[in-house]
Amino acid sequence: MNIRFLRTFCVVADKGSLAAAARHLGLANASVAEQIRALEKALDATLTVRRGQGIALTDAGQAVLGSARQIVAQADDLHQVAQAGSLRGRLRVGAISTALISLMPRALQRLAEEHPDIEMKVVPGTSAGLLTMLDYGEIDCALAVRPPFKLPKTLSWRSVRNEPLVFVAPPSDPGLSIAARLRGAPFIRMDRNAWTGQIVSRFLADRKLDLPELFELDAPETIVILAAEGLGVSLLPDWGIVPPVGRALDISPVDDGRYGREVGIIGRRGPAEALIGAFGTLLREPEPPIP
Repeated sequence: MNIRFLRTFCVVADKGSLAAAARHLGLANASVAEQIRALEKALDATLTVRRGQGIALTDAGQAVLGSARQIVAQADDLHQVAQAGSLRGRLRVGAISTALISLMPRALQRLAEEHPDIEMKVVPGTSAGLLTMLDYGEIDCALAVRPPFKLPKTLSWRSVRNEPLVFVAPPSDPGLSIAARLRGAPFIRMDRNAWTGQIVSRFLADRKLDLPELFELDAPETIVILAAEGLGVSLLPDWGIVPPVGRALDISPVDDGRYGREVGIIGRRGPAEALIGAFGTLLREPEPPIP
């Protein structure tokens, strides 16, 4: 049985259409359809049916999907085993947006210099979304916010840094408390369903702050721009926030470590751990001093 066909089947199941799966895999629609037909012939079962503009799994397809994911993940692990003994191979890393612009650039540069035989694929996403990708075996590790729950034994955690909670606003009276300044302007809120948003919600609840909200979104970099444009104020983790060019921004720590967020690497246990460890070491190395 062709592992590539199983991988394509898993993508079709996730995307819900041949066209979306083809775009994801970089293949023609006809090629994806041909692989699904070949897999169905090998298994002597119909795995998919058309439903409207998309594709749905049959009962047989649903029954096969879990095992297909496991086989694909095991095949990826075997590739890593074949590379054992040296730091070489392919490492698929997911990363949250703030890590992509703060932690990742230098780490990727160092990785290319020190471990040129490691091939990197970087996938952006939210912390929760990246954890789902780990569960499906689509990535090897994720640079993400520490989950507010215990990880399964199949995953490991490597802390990289703590990011304190800060008040972000256009310049205003520095003599006012953060609570007073929060009450005095429209609040731009991190999505309360996101893990970082849950930290912000806890900070507000502990201080009994019920604020008039202007927007709620899971896009911290966008929130910084909105605040710099004078649209409102916010509470964000300090990933190394820099004001937009030509704009002033007040960034004030809340001075309470209970509300910081921990950023680190969630990794799949298995043959890729050596590559994940090397990547984690580079992420934790301090920045060189500015000459």
